Amino acid sequence: MKINLNNIKNDKVYLDKAIKFYEDNGYLISSINDNKLIDDINLKIQNHLNSKRDIKTNPKIFHYNESPRIVEIWKEIDSVKKLAINEDVIFLLKSLYSRKPIPFSTINFLKGTEQPLHSDYFHFATKPDGYLAGVWTALEDIDESSGPLSIVPGSNKLPYVWLDTLGLDIPKNKKDIKNNYTKYEEYIKKVMLDKKFEIYTPKLMKGDFLIWSANILHGAGEIKDKSKSRLSQVTHYHFEGCEKYFNPLFTRHDQNKYGDRDLNSIKIPYE
Repeated sequence: MKINLNNIKNDKVYLDKAIKFYEDNGYLISSINDNKLIDDINLKIQNHLNSKRDIKTNPKIFHYNESPRIVEIWKEIDSVKKLAINEDVIFLLKSLYSRKPIPFSTINFLKGTEQPLHSDYFHFATKPDGYLAGVWTALEDIDESSGPLSIVPGSNKLPYVWLDTLGLDIPKNKKDIKNNYTKYEEYIKKVMLDKKFEIYTPKLMKGDFLIWSANILHGAGEIKDKSKSRLSQVTHYHFEGCEKYFNPLFTRHDQNKYGDRDLNSIKIPYE
């Protein structure tokens, strides 16, 4: 469902319909009309890459091709931060969760990830459950041959998956993390077969953003045209009022062991 942000703010019936769709399907799509901001992000990231300065990227154990995932660049590029705290996005998130959002992580992509289906809730979790959302924004028109974002509508209602679920121990090193994550991905493949879910690949244009709920499965297919970029940014949000924010990769609920996470949150100046 693609929604109009002006209608969301001015029409309660329209907002309630969007909330219901989000609860049932685990996603919403809308648009930010700010090409100047998006162009600045693309320019500044390219300048950053050209400068050959050190760039913080995701650990290689979570990479599926050679294109880097640039993490936490909001600390250096103001336009990345401005997109993460876009007033319309924050309003929509507050409406969906009835709590103040806490933006805490950005990842900027140059190309498709080719990452298999997964849930971000296996990386970022809360107590009580479910207070996580991701906002994926297209920073250019996304070509279908570039390994576009895909989601699995309705998979947000699946039970949460933990190390407990998979019978795995808390990892002691990177090799253990990789082994555990591979078993998690195999588990998700089996779930997809058993549940007969359908994969949906929306056509996202520059400025379109997709909000996904905590547990929805998503990923990116093969890059069919290696020359194609897939410029995009995802920001992850927790929400205020949770007892705990933790990393499920280092958590065993049955042993009461949690990989507690300190949020390095992005301040929202107008809140």
